[in-house]
Amino acid sequence: MAPHTAPSPASVDARPRKATLFCPECGHASPVDGDWAVRTLGNSRRLRCPECQAVVDERRRSRDEAPAVEQCVDAWRRYWSAWARLVADATL
Repeated sequence: MAPHTAPSPASVDARPRKATLFCPECGHASPVDGDWAVRTLGNSRRLRCPECQAVVDERRRSRDEAPAVEQCVDAWRRYWSAWARLVADATL
């Protein structure tokens, strides 16, 4: 029986990770949190290839994923809007 040898670290690293994205245009590969150009507009997030600028992924963020700062700003915006309506109604 041949002894079992563990794979060398180089051979393990040569395989793509499960969370690897591939650019459909140029074939660039990188982890999801790798070198992709990330742009967030409103509640959507777009990942572009750093080599050819092709859109690799575009997703809408759910309300639960919004950063705490955005949630805080939205809460204050709702508060001030309600307060302004209350003051406007009281002056009529």
